[in-house]
Amino acid sequence: MNDLRIPITNTTERTKIQAQMSYVYGDICAKQDWWWLQRRTVINTSPKIDTGTVNVTENSTGVTFSTAPQQFSANVSVAGYVLIIQGNATDSNAVYRITSHTSGATAATLDAAYTGTTDTAATFKMYQVSYDLPAGCGKLLYVKRFGYPERLRRVGIEDLSYLQGFDQSEGKPQVYSIFDFATNNTVSSVRELQLHPYPDKNYRLEVWYKLQQAGDLSDMALPVDYQQVLNYGTLGRCYPIFLNDTERGKVYTDLFNDVMALMSAQQREYASDHPGINPSADLYRNRNGRRRWPYTLGNLFDTLPNNP
Repeated sequence: MNDLRIPITNTTERTKIQAQMSYVYGDICAKQDWWWLQRRTVINTSPKIDTGTVNVTENSTGVTFSTAPQQFSANVSVAGYVLIIQGNATDSNAVYRITSHTSGATAATLDAAYTGTTDTAATFKMYQVSYDLPAGCGKLLYVKRFGYPERLRRVGIEDLSYLQGFDQSEGKPQVYSIFDFATNNTVSSVRELQLHPYPDKNYRLEVWYKLQQAGDLSDMALPVDYQQVLNYGTLGRCYPIFLNDTERGKVYTDLFNDVMALMSAQQREYASDHPGINPSADLYRNRNGRRRWPYTLGNLFDTLPNNP
C-alpha cells in the first residue's frame, strides 16, 4: 500500500489489495509442483474381514453379519468397504459397497439392492479399497510401496474399474488411481485413493502430494528468498487497476517474471527428476555376456553402407 501511495488505514482498499495478492499467490502455486508445497503422509491398508457369515436377501439393501466385524480383536465400522459374496452364481463376481455401518453392529446397508439369491449364511470377504487422502491434498505426486523393484502403477478410473470387474485377487497394491470422495458426490470432501488388488493385510504406503491452497493468504508458504515475487506480482496488477498506471505495472510484471524464471530454474535443478539419456544396457553386452562399447553415430558412418 505504501508503494501504491494508498493510506494503510484505508481498510476498503486494503481488502481489495489482499484479494489481488491471493490471486497472485494462487497463480504462483499453480505454475509448478514447488518443493515447498510438497507434503508426505502415510496410509496403512486394512486387513480383509471374512470371519463368520452374512445374511443377504435378493433385491434388498440390508445385510446382517453373524458377528460384528472386527480387526485386531476390536470392533470397526466397515462403511465404505466392498463386500464379495462367495458362490454368488446369479451375479458372479459382483462387488457391493457398504454405505452405512456402525462399529459393533451386525446390521449394514449396501449401496444398492443385492442381486444374488437369498442366503441366510453366506460366506463373504470384505476389503477396504479406498482410503481418504489428506484434506489439503491438491495433486497426488507419488505413492511409494515397499518390497518391489517396480513402481506402484497409476491408472485411470476406466482401467481400474475394468480390473475390478473380473479380477478379485488380493495382496499388496499393484496399481492405484484417484477418484470419488469421502462423502459421496460432495466435492468439498477429501478425495479417495483407490487400490488394487484387494488389500488383505496391513501394507504401508507413503504418499507424496502437493498442498492445496485455501484460496486466501491464511496458508501462504513461500521461501524467504522468494517472498519478493509476491510483492512484484501484486504491484504488477495493482498499479493498472488502482492507479491506472500501466507503465509501472509493466515494470513490476517484468520483475515478477524474472524472479519466477529463477525460481523455476532452481526447481528443475534441485527438486525435479530428470530422465537421463543413457545408452541401453543391451549395447554393453553381446550374447556371450562380454562387454562391448556403445554404438555412436560415428560407428554407424564407419560401418554403413560399405560393410554389409
